Amino acid sequence: MPTRAEMLHDSPWRGVLHVTGGGSGLLAELLTTPGASDTVLEATVPYATTALRDLLGRTPDQACAAATARAMAMVAFERARALAPDHNVDQLFGLGCTASLATTREKRGAHRAFATIQTSTATRTFAFALAADRATEERELVEGLWLLLRRALELPLRASTDAEPAETLTRAENDWRELLLGRRSAVASAPHDGRLLLPGAFNPLHQGHQRMLALAEERTGLRGAYELSVANVDKPPLDYTEIARRMAQFDRPVWLTRLPTFIEKARAFPGAVFAVGVDTLERIAAPRYYGDTIARDSAIAELRALDCRFCVFGRQTETGFQTLADLPLPPLLRSLCTGLERSEFDDPSSSTALRRRAT
Repeated sequence: MPTRAEMLHDSPWRGVLHVTGGGSGLLAELLTTPGASDTVLEATVPYATTALRDLLGRTPDQACAAATARAMAMVAFERARALAPDHNVDQLFGLGCTASLATTREKRGAHRAFATIQTSTATRTFAFALAADRATEERELVEGLWLLLRRALELPLRASTDAEPAETLTRAENDWRELLLGRRSAVASAPHDGRLLLPGAFNPLHQGHQRMLALAEERTGLRGAYELSVANVDKPPLDYTEIARRMAQFDRPVWLTRLPTFIEKARAFPGAVFAVGVDTLERIAAPRYYGDTIARDSAIAELRALDCRFCVFGRQTETGFQTLADLPLPPLLRSLCTGLERSEFDDPSSSTALRRRAT
């Protein structure tokens, strides 16, 4: 009778695996079984904090968390697509696992692990609670990972575990799948003309965002909508669970897009007004995001040619409250901007601070 690793290798599934803090036993089992190259496209163990940061493009709010496992799985899925471009995309997977297991030093929190498998159609995450010695916890985690593989890939893989991990499963809406695979660039949650947009990550949405959009509507006379891109510069795309979580926050139209840069947004929404904070406008003006000053100036010229403009809101920074008037901008970019005074908008809300407080 074939082993579970042999059964996986004999299946049409191919994938990339990233594990940290635990779960390396799964890699050993897969790689020491003949036929591993039929399944494993790549496997890494980003143990160091800097290694995990390099993998994700940022330092996660928590190393051992469900959101981190999902981000690792999405990086793995995108890597699988790059390594096997001719393979059926519906038979590619990315696995991410992050664990905090028993070790030689005292743990501040509970022993736990989170693991996600990302496919083109779903995001499935397991959360494990563990309480044993290191070797036992590693064995329990590996068995749990096999259970995750069995469910996510719908294969009869054996898992010798009585544990029933907490599970989160988000199946993709068709529009989400098309965006993730790059087959569509934008889709609206409700009818909207795309003429006034507030782009952001909205992780989470807060009163500052809501006030900005309301004021931008008053200033422009246009009906506003939020714009959330599933793709980000130097970060993994949003997984389906994250898309569902963020979309559930809104009570007005949202454009869900695959438009990570403002020049891409402008091409998709010519003639649009974008409501932005001064920190976002600074990034639009920074040559490092384009490669050099010449490329930046070319992009700004295209923004003008596309008749796009910016409604700019002030923000509290390390050096004090800044408005549009305080920014050193290329003259052409400044000509595309209208700023609000501090007396009109001064909201200290911060998504980063809200996440840290929740953590």
